[in-house]
Parts: sequence; structure tokens; C-alpha cells
Amino acid sequence: MNKQKRQRKIRELIMTNEIGTQAELRKRLSDAGYHVAKSTLSKDLKEMEIGKKRFPNGDNVYGFFEKFNKYTNHPIKKMQELFSDTILSVHVSGNFVIVKSEPGNAKAIGYFIECLHWKEIAGIISGDDNCLLLCRTKMEANNIEYRFNSINFLTTTNLKEF
Repeated sequence: MNKQKRQRKIRELIMTNEIGTQAELRKRLSDAGYHVAKSTLSKDLKEMEIGKKRFPNGDNVYGFFEKFNKYTNHPIKKMQELFSDTILSVHVSGNFVIVKSEPGNAKAIGYFIECLHWKEIAGIISGDDNCLLLCRTKMEANNIEYRFNSINFLTTTNLKEF
């Protein structure tokens, strides 16, 4: 099993679910085809700077609190770090922007894009490997595509392959 792929899946699960225990995380990883020992998962969580946060109602939930706090004023740096190897292409079709990703990552990408509160995006629909960003106009869609290209996720070759 590839460590990078496993950690990518852990990142996605943590970002898209409220997970309170390692046992729950291990089960979700196993359901996704990643069978991992407790010690390996503990090492991954430590290396990825994932910790638990206690909420006022008493719930404990895993999250990337230290890593996210490190870039609080730089959300684009967060996006580059988290998704640089998972976003494959971006394509505009009318007033829609289609973000193609590695399988299993689109929901996390869509969630993060929503958190950026980009005014051009009216809504997001995420599947397994695609995010559909809904913009009000074609010009807004082109602006979003330009932002993705400016972040340097993509090469011209990737865009042409889509």
C-alpha cells in the first residue's frame, strides 16, 4: 500500500466526516480498501499533524487544527499543500467549472473550495472524482479557472487532456 495514497485518503476522510476515534477511522479506511495497523495509523496522524478537538457538547473530533492554523491568513497555501497532487484538471463549460481529481478526493476539494467563500461560486456539487462549480456567468467561471491556473495546480498539458 502506498503511504501517500493512504494519507491522502485519511485527509479526505477527516475533512469530510466527523470522526471521533481511531477505531472509526480504521473502519472507514478498511471500507475504502486501506487496511492499516493501529501503529501505522497513529504514525500517520502524528506526521500529518492531525489531532482531536473537544467541542462544548463533549464530542471529540479529529481535524487538521495545527496545520490549518499555521496558514490561517493564507488559504491558497493550504489549498496548494492539501490538493497539489490530487487536482488533475480544470475546465470551463458555459457558466460551470469542472474540477477533475484523483478518485475519492472531490468531496474534500469541494468542501475546501466552499470554505474559501469565492464570490463567483454560487454552489458546488461534488462526486467521487469531479467537482462541478456553479457560477452565475461565463465570465465568473473563467475567473475561477484563472484562479486555479494561478495557484499552479495544473500544467497546460493537463488542461488539454480534459
